[in-house]
Amino acid sequence: MLVWINKALSTQQIRDRLLSADSDFNKALFAYYESLHQGEFIERTKDDVKEVVDLLEKCDGYEQLTTTLPISPPQCKCKLCMNNNMCPKMELWWAEYNTTVNDILFRCNIHECRANWCLNNKYHKCKAHFPRPCYPETKINKDGHIFFKHLEPNMNTVCPPLTYLIRSNSDVTCLQSGTGVKAVIMYVADYITKNPLKLYNLFEILAQTQD
Repeated sequence: MLVWINKALSTQQIRDRLLSADSDFNKALFAYYESLHQGEFIERTKDDVKEVVDLLEKCDGYEQLTTTLPISPPQCKCKLCMNNNMCPKMELWWAEYNTTVNDILFRCNIHECRANWCLNNKYHKCKAHFPRPCYPETKINKDGHIFFKHLEPNMNTVCPPLTYLIRSNSDVTCLQSGTGVKAVIMYVADYITKNPLKLYNLFEILAQTQD
């Protein structure tokens, strides 16, 4: 879905501002972009998340989070929350939110190259373009192209709230040019019109959702 925001700057206007000496604009734009998507886990590395997931799976009553529904934040009206502070209930919810998102990202958004899938081409290179280049912070080159902060080479760009809600693989892309917009439109159109799932895939999905 494409959403055109009223009075938004065009991609050319954004590029011109980024290449100018307006450092405040750059900082504000980078902060805005980084609030929408990221290429890493929440406050943890892949190894840290794997350790947590392994421990959780050993707990009695643990359910794989891709088969559960999201939990709404508590509607707390205590003095702390009413004063824009965080009470223990909200702190607990946010901690569980972070753990849940990291768990789902670990299961669904970490790419592993396989010879019979993404490497199955004459170049023997990953068709999904993994590993991705990593950058410790968001930066811009002399041509106005933004290289976003990205810490996990085998993870695509994600939006944590979206991951928490849909509980599956997702791919969030910042469209910086008309070429990028066209490429995404073609990709989405091709993806939603591809052949339906095989019968055994449907049975596998049904089996995973049964009580």
